[in-house]
Parts: sequence; C-alpha cells; structure tokens
Amino acid sequence: MPWFRRQKPDGATSEDIEKSRALQRTFQQYRAETEEQMARDREALERGGIPDAAEQRVKNTVSGKLPWMSTLDIPDLYLADEIRMTPLVQVTGSCFYQSASDYNGRIYLDSNYDAANLVYAYYRAKNDAVDRMRQEALLAGAHAIVDAQFKFSRQQHLIECSVIGTAVRFEGVKAPAVPLVSPLSGEEFYKMLQVGWIPVSYCLGYHWHCMPVGFNTRSIQSVWNFQNQELTSMVDRFQDTRRHALQQMVSDARGGPRVDGFVGVAIRTEIEETEIRMSGGYRGGYAGFGMMGNGVTIDGAFYPYNAEGVAEVPAYNLEFFATGAGVARIGPGRLTKDALSSYLSALH
Repeated sequence: MPWFRRQKPDGATSEDIEKSRALQRTFQQYRAETEEQMARDREALERGGIPDAAEQRVKNTVSGKLPWMSTLDIPDLYLADEIRMTPLVQVTGSCFYQSASDYNGRIYLDSNYDAANLVYAYYRAKNDAVDRMRQEALLAGAHAIVDAQFKFSRQQHLIECSVIGTAVRFEGVKAPAVPLVSPLSGEEFYKMLQVGWIPVSYCLGYHWHCMPVGFNTRSIQSVWNFQNQELTSMVDRFQDTRRHALQQMVSDARGGPRVDGFVGVAIRTEIEETEIRMSGGYRGGYAGFGMMGNGVTIDGAFYPYNAEGVAEVPAYNLEFFATGAGVARIGPGRLTKDALSSYLSALH
C-alpha cells in the first residue's frame, strides 16, 4: 500500500487528523506553470527579458511585501553598513545553451581542431545569465551586484551557467545605467574601495582544443621507450590553449566598463584522452598533416581508414578555464562618495 494512502493510525481521532492536515497546508506546494504562462515566459526570454515570476519577486521584495534575502554573511553586512551600502534583494540569472554538434552528438572542430562552437556557447550562456541577473537588479534600482556566485557545468555539448548575488545600493549616489557585477565578497568589495579600486565585472577566459597524436608524441609514449621525456607537442598545444583563453578573458573585459586589472583569478584545466574520426575527404589544419590513398598521416604517424572510410585518430582534449573580477582604479586612496558618484554617473 502506498505511503500516501495508509489507513488512519490506531487511536487517532478525527480532530488529530484535521490538525495534521492543517499543518500540511501551511507549507507551500510546488505548482507547475500553465501552458500560457510558460509561453509568456519563453517569449520574454526570447526578446531579452525575464520571466514574470522573477519580476514579481523583485518588486515584492523591494516594496517590503517579502523579506529581503542576501548571499552576504554577517561580517559582509557589517562592512556594508560602514560604507553605506544597502542590500536590496537577492538576484539570479541562468542560461542553458546548446553548442552545435553533428548527428552523433559529437562536438564540432574547426580546421585548427578548436571547438569554436563550444567556446561561443560558454560565453553566450555566461552573458545571458549575467544580463538576466542585471535586469532583476535594475528593477530594484541597484548600483551593483556583489558576492555574485557563478556555477558552470557541461554535459557533452550542453552548457549551463547559473549565478546568484546580492543587489546593493550606495546611499546618496546616483545609479548607473547598468549595475556593476562583482564576484568578490562584501568584505573584499569593502577593502577594494579603501584603496581606490572598484570591482566592475566578472570575466571569463575559456578555450577548448583537440590535439591529434602525431609521431613524436606516439613514440615517446611507446611501451619500448624507457626514458623520462617531456611531451613537447602537448606542452606547445597546451600553451596555445592557455594563450587563447586569456586573450578571450581580456576581450570579455572590454565588453563593459573599463577594466585595469583582474583579481581573484581562478584557473581550471582539463586534459583527457579521446579520438577524432576523420573521413577520406578531410583536410587537417596542422603542418605535417596529409592524406594518403588508404589513410591519413599526422605528423609522421599513419592511421588507416576502416571499412567505412574513417580513420580513428587518438587525440587529447585540452581545456583551459579562467575566471576573475575585473577591477578599475578610481583614485589614489579611499574612495569618497563624490568620487564613487562621479564614476557611476559616467557609466552608460
């Protein structure tokens, strides 16, 4: 018998049962949106807006109908009061974005074996999530979003970016056209202001490269090689991947307010073995790659075609992921209210 259809316990009166039901009714139950509401939310997202429920939550919080929530801890709140920074509402944003793939669900590679579509998907997911969070902050009349906590995940070619932070307002300061976004905690934000810096943005540096294994790497990894040796080809390609990712981070910073530097930079790298399936008509982008009548040659290593006309080439996926807070220098010392107001007013 299912638990939700169990019989009345022995000794329980009708009054006991009614009290139990009344207690259960005090808890909110999940109610799925109607088809009409989901359609309106999709239309709002497609035109660059946010769902009705998110807009209503922010408005009810700012008006006092709902209690405000914050990602800030107690020391953060204490220091926020010191600089007359008032928490307004907890704001969020999310985006799930699918990178282009082939009919087997494999990630596309360009002629240089870079996953350009996947890289684009990461930035699109991040930018859309941040934009939706900013829209909530704008509804609240916020100057900035502090303690913005980001989460990225990937399932094959599906990218997720979710972010949650605290929208804040500075006392006696005019709001900028677009709120600043900082992944720094309230305490870190406070300390930056004390030395003339202000966090202005969250920046991403990401690149994904697939390196086919050629003769040099293959010979070093041979079971007949008993020497300690560096995989120079892999080092070279990994350095290229890192360089492209950091270049992307600088470009990402240039999409918003002026950034003079990055703080709190975190780096994550992944290297995994994989294989590339090359058909007979494929032309690689690396020097030393060529085609032969019954297979493909990569840097001196020959890989024959199978019965389907496909060569299975061993490779390594190289992934470099960097994030950090973009900061701008406003003055030589502790920022005054006038200096902060002047800077925010100049942002368009």
